[in-house]
Amino acid sequence: MNGVLAAVDLGSSSRAVITSARTLAGVLDRHLTAMHVVADSYLRSAPRRFQEVWEPELEPLFARAAEELARLARKKLELLAPAGAELKLPRGNPIQEVAAEAKNHALVVLASEGRTALERIARGGVSRYLMHRGERVVLSVSPEKPLTKLERVGVAVDDSSAALAALRVGRQLADAAGASFFAFHLISVGPSSCCVPQYLPPEVLREADLEKKAEEALREALDYDGELIIARGEEIEGLLDLSREYRLDLLAVGSRAKSSHWTRIGRNVVGLLYAAELPLLVVPEASRI
Repeated sequence: MNGVLAAVDLGSSSRAVITSARTLAGVLDRHLTAMHVVADSYLRSAPRRFQEVWEPELEPLFARAAEELARLARKKLELLAPAGAELKLPRGNPIQEVAAEAKNHALVVLASEGRTALERIARGGVSRYLMHRGERVVLSVSPEKPLTKLERVGVAVDDSSAALAALRVGRQLADAAGASFFAFHLISVGPSSCCVPQYLPPEVLREADLEKKAEEALREALDYDGELIIARGEEIEGLLDLSREYRLDLLAVGSRAKSSHWTRIGRNVVGLLYAAELPLLVVPEASRI
């Protein structure tokens, strides 16, 4: 399992994806692969789709159209990818092809979910599918803010095994880049709060030094002695506020893939994909780089 995979649709987000993948490949000293799937299924299925009105003499025209699309796609990918990157342009279903290729790489870079309904349909399918499978670390980036440097890395933590995976991978990236590293944990104790520290006894929740108790419990659970910021707040907004305050280049969050909704941090992965302005690294529970 080697390298960093940049999967692009050749649209407006592609340059940001490849730039971010190049940054990570440089930090990790790994090979970069740029991939675009030529989804020519509509052309190939034309005889079946239009069987009542199909004109057999059109078949060479459709075959040539498919070849020309593949040729143009390669030219565009060559313009986007840096020298030395491996280029892959398979034909087929983009979700399936990217998922299959991802198994050969340590990390996958994709475009963010996007902020409009159309963007979410066009870009979100691959990332959601890969994250649901939980096989590879996925970096999600927006066209407006690619990952161009790695000087300040943050990770959202709770007391789960998914948070431990994100902590491990985030710290590995920070160490490789010589970057500053921060762990963030949010607490709140109101009746409808999302961030009640359930790893503490109920009677402790009313104590004045709740933040100190939470820090002690988390450090023990995660076996972590680095920078740990305990803050009051709600998860998505609070994490993004902390990311801005600490000027992060990248925020890492843990995911339990198919059962992410059972964990505090995991419940917010999709919400963060929609809302985060900075690159978001989603780390499945069992992942390593």
